[in-house]
This record gives sequence, C-alpha cells and structure tokens, in this order.
Amino acid sequence: MKFALPPAGALVPNNPHDPLPYYYRPLTGWLYRKRLQMGLDLVPARGEKVLEVGVGSGILVPTLSSRFATYVGVDLMLAAGLSRLVASGCRAEFVTGDILEAPTLPADTFDVVVCLSVLEHIADADAAAAALARALAKGGTLVAGYPMVNRVMTRFFRLLGFGDIDEHHVTKPRAIDKALRRVLLPGRRKALPFFAPVPLALYQCTAWTKA
Repeated sequence: MKFALPPAGALVPNNPHDPLPYYYRPLTGWLYRKRLQMGLDLVPARGEKVLEVGVGSGILVPTLSSRFATYVGVDLMLAAGLSRLVASGCRAEFVTGDILEAPTLPADTFDVVVCLSVLEHIADADAAAAALARALAKGGTLVAGYPMVNRVMTRFFRLLGFGDIDEHHVTKPRAIDKALRRVLLPGRRKALPFFAPVPLALYQCTAWTKA
C-alpha cells in the first residue's frame, strides 16, 4: 500500500505538538513520510476492518480508508474535518478516547490495527499492548511504529524545534517490544537505521499477530 500525502492545506493539526507541517518540508518531509510508508509496507493484503490508533491530523486517513471497507480512527483529540478525508465507499467512524480505557476499543473486531508514533508516548506499555491486542480479531495484525528514545533523539528533535520531546517520549523501543511480545506473536520488522543496527534505529515498524 502506497502512502498518499494529502495536498498541503487539506489537513488541520489536532494539537500544538502535531508534526503535520514537517511532512511538507524537504528533509523532514522525507523522514516523516518514510516512517509511514514503512508501516504501510507491513499491512497485510487481506482484511476488511482497520483501526488506526493515533489519528492526529488524519494524514493516514485517505490511504487507509481507500484500502479497507471499514475504518475506525481513535485519538485523545480529533482534528476538524476528518470525515471529508475518507475515501468513497468506506464506512468510517472517529472516536475521541484513551485506548487504556476498556470501552474505547471494541474487542476481537479488527483485521488490522495501525498504531504509529503512539506507544512511545504511553508510560504503561503493558496496558497499551493489551488494549491493542484485545481490539484485534483472531489472526489479525498489529502494525506498530516507534522511534528510538535517547539523548541522540532528543538532540534530533531539538533541531526540528521540539525542545521538550523528553516530556512526550517516555517509553523506549525495547520496553514496547517486550510488552507486545507478551500478548502477540512477532512478525516482520522494518527500520530506518541511524548508522547502527536495528536496536538503535532512528525509527522502526513492527508487525504482530494475534494467535
């Protein structure tokens, strides 16, 4: 599935920290779009229902809703105008809520759950992993993506203008992997290397299956 970047001006940030502007800049745009494409490369070819956790500005809504018959998007805060991004023929629903609150996500429902750049923001990795696994139907696939969390990443985000990124990135990839491995079966992995092997990848996307 190829990522389709919505035209500039089509989206609205959902909060002051939304990285939306960076998708349209020369260097940061390539990096931000690359991480989404890595995740989309892990989405299975089959499936009817997709859940996107962390909708943000809706940057992935057109791409995902054009591939799946049913799309559900959830976030703590939803941007305006998301419904107009949904592809024709797709049934879509947007939910404002916290995935750690059980009623937010229906159980055993989705063929695919896409969760990119979310889990590093959640301190309780085990609770987040359990919620995502619960939402998957049997045999379903979770595609998760997350950056490295260390001093190198802190400096990188400062260059981008995010001086307080350490207040938002609170869980490291190793902890996320361990939490997901407790409830799901690991599958393929893609990484954007930072002159180092996968454990020090600038960003990585992983696929997980519900047995």
